[in-house]
Amino acid sequence: MLILEIYRKFKYGIRYSSESYISHLRKIGVGIGNRTTIFDPRSTIIDESRPWLIKIGDDVQITAGVTILTHGYDWSVLKGVYGEVLGSSGGGDRKQRLHWNA
Repeated sequence: MLILEIYRKFKYGIRYSSESYISHLRKIGVGIGNRTTIFDPRSTIIDESRPWLIKIGDDVQITAGVTILTHGYDWSVLKGVYGEVLGSSGGGDRKQRLHWNA
């Protein structure tokens, strides 16, 4: 079993097990509750571009093939209608955000 686990770690990286993938997601800022399981981390896609926008509660079971995004298709629609669309849900330091809101 030890050899199989080492092989999986080498081949799949952070997605080799539910526990390792959840640990990685928590480290980057995704809120994940207790007793959460990702049944097939290799086929599950969780958007890591804005991890602070994702909150997963306690006792959640995520099955194979699930995709969780922090964005929608709406930006693509707006870009098609108006051309280049500038904007995002974050970025910059505090001073820049205060300047943008002023």
